[in-house]
Amino acid sequence: MKEPNKLMLAGDWHGNTMWAVKAIHHAKRNGADAILQLGDFGYWRDGIEGLDTRKYMRFLHRALAECGIDLYWIDGNHEDHSCIENTPGSTAWTLTEYPRITHLPRGLRWHWWGMTWMALGGAYSVDKPWRHEGVSWWPGETLTDEQIAYACRPGNVDVIVAHDAPFGVDIPGIGPAHKGGQFPIDQLVASEEHRRKVAHVVDAVNPTMFFHGHYHVRYQSWYGPHRMHVSGLDCDGTTLDANTLFMERKVRPDDGISGPART
Repeated sequence: MKEPNKLMLAGDWHGNTMWAVKAIHHAKRNGADAILQLGDFGYWRDGIEGLDTRKYMRFLHRALAECGIDLYWIDGNHEDHSCIENTPGSTAWTLTEYPRITHLPRGLRWHWWGMTWMALGGAYSVDKPWRHEGVSWWPGETLTDEQIAYACRPGNVDVIVAHDAPFGVDIPGIGPAHKGGQFPIDQLVASEEHRRKVAHVVDAVNPTMFFHGHYHVRYQSWYGPHRMHVSGLDCDGTTLDANTLFMERKVRPDDGISGPART
């Protein structure tokens, strides 16, 4: 994977073509030559929930080519997982007609800027009772035991890019599972259990930085005794400042992470 000079991370896009194209041009204006999208990218079957995935990919690729930008994405919970390769040991893949758009499978590691990065897609859908298996949600949305074991393999990891967040991180507006909320208690408990799986991976590989989407809120926090820096990004339909974050070479938490430019 080509090392970027400046990277834009982006939260959930949900197949929103107009928003994604706007975000690509935002990256260009701010000097980024690569985008890393943190799940709920919008990789669905054509026609699901009115989405046209091929059209979405085509418009994105056209904008990427115009801007000279490469896009890397990890899978969220809201993707068609029957069409996504996430077998442990899988390599990054593209579709032939969209060479600038690359999926990063769960547990994939690579090197940028002298640091080891790892992708960790997946999350639990708390709105599952209102969705239909094989149509609007797939069992592959969550991390499997095999994927967790692969992600925890020996070796240094400096940065994790994920969809879900580790349990133990204080996310604004996301408290402990309780009855009487917007979603059924059993779904909230299952979501917390998935966050514990993410935390298990974090504790095993001990990165210094962790970036995620999923919760539709922009915030920064710290995790664990080693003070891992955590950044969550907001979703499409908010603001580009909330949905994106910029990083450059040799940026580490103690130096301050370069945030979204005000344009």
